[in-house]
Formats: sequence, C-alpha cells, structure tokens
Amino acid sequence: MNSPLGSNSPPRSSVDVLVVDDDAGLRSTWTEILRGSGYTVAVAEDGEVALRFLDERSVGVVLLDLRMPRRDGLSVLEALVAPQVVVLVSAYSLDEATRARVDAKVVTYLEKPVPPERLLGTVATALGRFRVDGT
Repeated sequence: MNSPLGSNSPPRSSVDVLVVDDDAGLRSTWTEILRGSGYTVAVAEDGEVALRFLDERSVGVVLLDLRMPRRDGLSVLEALVAPQVVVLVSAYSLDEATRARVDAKVVTYLEKPVPPERLLGTVATALGRFRVDGT
C-alpha cells in the first residue's frame, strides 16, 4: 500500500518503509520495488514532509536522501525526536565531517544508484535488527 501524506488517514498507522527523496522517479521506482516485495511504503518529497509524517505515524525504516531542497537529510536527522531506523542515501560520497555527524544516527549509508537487490537487502536487514522504538 502506498500511503498518502494527508490528514484523512488515521493517526499512528504503521508503514514498513518511508522513502524520503526529492526525485519523483526514484520515489516511484523504489516504491514499486518495495511494494513488490510485500512492504508497505509511504513517500515524502522532502524533509519537511517526512518530519510531519513521522510525527503522525510509525515507520519501520526511513530511507533518507542526504541532499534535498527545503530541508535536507542532515537537518531531518538533527530534528528527529523519537529514535528512528534510518538508512542515509545519496548520490554523493560522505566527507569525514558529514560521516561524523551521522554515524550515530544511521544504520548504514547507500550510495546511488542503488541496485534493487541491495535496496531490498538493506531494508530487510534494518527491519530485522531494529524495532521502531530504536532498541
């Protein structure tokens, strides 16, 4: 199920994966791949939308793009109140300063393009090792 980000949905519903990326094509492709493997998926086009979504619903794992307009992945990580299982994704390599800022807050880092089997393996691992409450 592809969950819309609207107020008509009941609060605290749970999805397996929240895909946060400003690239509409990538969001669509990843949603199709993940749904095809049985995951429930929600999407957000930027960090502002993602944070609103995370205030209202439980998420198993967040696939978070590093570079986005309005609110980027780093500022989303800094703004998270509740612990989240986060996989940081970017087309750019992480420099040492950025890596130091995110290491404690992310499960792993994926560099785009991400092959479908790597995406699915990473999500399965993240969901298997961590609970939504971060323990």
